[in-house]
Amino acid sequence: AALKEAGSSLAKLAGPASLILIHDDPDNCSQDPCAAAADLAKANPKLAVHVISIALDKDDAQRMACVPRLTGGRHFEAHDSAELGVAVEDALKLASLDVTPGNTTTEPAASALKPAAPAPVPVAEDNGPPGLKLSATLGKDGPSVIVPLAWRVTKSGSAAGAAPIAVIRAATLELALPPGAYDVEVQHGLVKATETVTVKPKGATQINVPFQAGAVRVSATLHKGTAPLEQAVFAITDVPAGATPSRTVWTGGADAPPVFLPVGTWRVTAELDRAKSERQVMVIPGAMIDANLAFGAGRLKVKASERDGGPALERVTFRVTEDDADSPDGRREVARSTAIEPEFTLSAGTYYLSARQGQAEVRERVLVNAGDEVARTLILALGRLSLQSKLAGSGAASDASIAYRVDRLDTQQETIRIGSATAKLELPAGRYRVESLLGAQNARVTREIEIKASAATTIAFEHIAANVQLKAAATAGSGDLLWVIRDAQDRVVWQSLQAQPRAYLAAGRYKVTAESRERRGHAEIEVKPGDVRVVEVQLE
Repeated sequence: AALKEAGSSLAKLAGPASLILIHDDPDNCSQDPCAAAADLAKANPKLAVHVISIALDKDDAQRMACVPRLTGGRHFEAHDSAELGVAVEDALKLASLDVTPGNTTTEPAASALKPAAPAPVPVAEDNGPPGLKLSATLGKDGPSVIVPLAWRVTKSGSAAGAAPIAVIRAATLELALPPGAYDVEVQHGLVKATETVTVKPKGATQINVPFQAGAVRVSATLHKGTAPLEQAVFAITDVPAGATPSRTVWTGGADAPPVFLPVGTWRVTAELDRAKSERQVMVIPGAMIDANLAFGAGRLKVKASERDGGPALERVTFRVTEDDADSPDGRREVARSTAIEPEFTLSAGTYYLSARQGQAEVRERVLVNAGDEVARTLILALGRLSLQSKLAGSGAASDASIAYRVDRLDTQQETIRIGSATAKLELPAGRYRVESLLGAQNARVTREIEIKASAATTIAFEHIAANVQLKAAATAGSGDLLWVIRDAQDRVVWQSLQAQPRAYLAAGRYKVTAESRERRGHAEIEVKPGDVRVVEVQLE
């Protein structure tokens, strides 16, 4: 009913007219919108109805698509507030355009275009030599194009494959040519125009070649009303019909000159970090469109420190994750950085921020709203732990014989394993169990300690164990040997393929076996704390 009433009020207008219909549901009077649109198109063929559908399901949106199709309008579908704002803005611009080619209410893109020249003042007849003066505009009466263009001029009627008279790249072109007919082709990026012109016998023939195209200038903001972002990356793709895949026709940055596009509908996309925004623009001849995209995003600035107000820590890895039911652990990583104080641009939503340095990690949940500048300092309350181990009574043991296991007692933090006689760790404050494992690792010493933030702790382990070297008494014809040591419970605690290996064993009784392809020998030994001895095994 509203469409019919509004249409009847415009029926007496002689020129083009537009209606914008905004709705969030089908007609609750159960009328047929397609029939109403058909009536409007019949009564006023120059009336275009643009429809903005808010949060409709697929079937309801399809029911309304006939209205713009039958009246020569455009259908906008908005599913959130950001898309609705863009749809209303685009519909108003489209409705305010005079459909006469070249007219627009938007501002020209000054770096590539200049306003159309005023009507020429009559001048005396040019009696100079014949030739061509070529220029180009967007649309028939649109602004002049002032960027370099690819011109190609050939003699009309030339045989296929004939060489052109001129192939030149320039904003405008002047050529001295004899009178006659010529084919002029001009191209810039995706747009091309051709025209056949006649050079008069006297004076330069001035020809303006119109592109059936418009210009799109891209920009992006964090949120509507904020300053343009210099770091955004843009892409323009076509909007094909049916199942045909879209095609990217241009990519560039915020400082790119206006993009010339053929008449039609195009999709402009902007990306910055993990934020993304897109909108469609309709290009008509001579239109100069400012495609500003608002990310509806915020910024998250982070750092890690050992205390409130402290300096930023180095060698920290920051991760930003979000909920994702399809990921194995329910979280999906959206950003990562090892910068000292990184800054992330994120779409509005809830995120999980973590900072990790060595074995220390802290996590925090963060809410980022559109336009927010969120700052977070994660406190890594670190303590420093130094570990040393030696064999009682015989000084330091070989680095290759020492290993450490560190378990945190007050959380479920993962176990840390280190193979070295000395080790230095940075750990979150808390209680830990530290084991030093020597040699066959049946010689071990365990300590429980508390790590305090910003404090240094040193643990020196002393192993009450023996240093045993194994040797075969008869080596002739023995070949490679396999050495095996079992404890009193007949459990294998150590083995080696070395000719004369060295083993570190806890005090106690052991069975030693040496075996080759031809010979075998064994011995029973008892070692005491601090022993350093050679065990010789007779091979038989």
